[in-house]
Amino acid sequence: MITKEQKKKWLKLLREFPVAVNNFYGDPLIQWDNTCERLEKLLKQKHTGPVGIITKAKISDARIKQLKDFQQRGLKLVVFCSISELVDFEKVPQEPRYQNLQKLTKAGIPNIAYVRPMTPPYNTSQKTVHKIIQSLADVGADAVCLAGFRGDDALVKDMKPDEKIQWTMRVKVLTKDVYAMFKEGAEKHGFHLFLRTACAIAYVLGDKAPYNPYYNSPNLCKCAELKCPLINSCKNPTEPKEGAVEFLKLLGFDVEQQCDGCLERCSVEGDKRLGCLSCCTTCYKLKVPRLYIKNEGINLGTLTFARFLSGMLSIQEGMRDFGDKDVGFVRFPNFPEIDDFVCINTWAAFAQHGKRCFDCQYCIEKYYKGRNCDTTPVDLLTRIEKILKKRENK
Repeated sequence: MITKEQKKKWLKLLREFPVAVNNFYGDPLIQWDNTCERLEKLLKQKHTGPVGIITKAKISDARIKQLKDFQQRGLKLVVFCSISELVDFEKVPQEPRYQNLQKLTKAGIPNIAYVRPMTPPYNTSQKTVHKIIQSLADVGADAVCLAGFRGDDALVKDMKPDEKIQWTMRVKVLTKDVYAMFKEGAEKHGFHLFLRTACAIAYVLGDKAPYNPYYNSPNLCKCAELKCPLINSCKNPTEPKEGAVEFLKLLGFDVEQQCDGCLERCSVEGDKRLGCLSCCTTCYKLKVPRLYIKNEGINLGTLTFARFLSGMLSIQEGMRDFGDKDVGFVRFPNFPEIDDFVCINTWAAFAQHGKRCFDCQYCIEKYYKGRNCDTTPVDLLTRIEKILKKRENK
């Protein structure tokens, strides 16, 4: 049985997970009542980690007020306003998204301009990029997160892009010209430009370092070049969080701590990213303090779960994104009954699935099987306790 002391430690770890609400896959503003119910549940569970709301919709003054209320009551809310200027592929207007940023800032709600997907040739002309930059400057944007397009062959075929799309096929790589224009825009207008979501989150929440291990890849993330405000406090953890390894073992993971004392960071530059064999958040090539998960049959979602829980890079030799549609669904060896918990690189998903998005042409939702993710990190421990009790009574 789980002791009170163990439960206390594990609840603390699980409450620290980053959670995205109703963004797997859909838009939380379309299903607003359900989104509020989920935010309320996280609040009642005393969740302490970042809680993400990612939207293309116009946020009304009434909903700004509701978001502010959740924040004042203790939720660590971050609102992402998706901006793309992909007018031919999106059915929702662009202008209100910029206005959202201004409203959120005025209300004191941490927010990020989510400029993505930058997709050659549709929104990467100098004219379009300059329009985005000027619009961000006009509303006083402070944190801007920039990324390319990610999709499989079917999505690319749908969009019928030019040959430059090969730059963005697998890992959201940006073309050099797009990056250079945004870098110049950030310097001119004084906003902070980030290439990784977790880094932008850390900045707007006032944290010292991101919860994802991007401190291992300073060249890839262009930390010095972009004058990241976290650069002096962003440190590689040398030990897992208290209780994390113990909990992983309860879940059935064979865990080994490796590379004590070594620190050989990634030297790959951004334009060489497509040559990498692994994913930067689960890179098995890095020689840094890390957890090695030995079990067979796991996936990236499982490694992401271990990373969120432990605060450390978690790896398995040869493991990378092979395009599996269930790549984010965490597999717990000792608890196969739990099959709806999702960790998708930056977030644990807490969402209802279905036709609740804006049906953008590049959306990957249509390629995934509908499955609700109704288990919060805290719920996970509750379900484990019930399973253990049931087994004991047999």
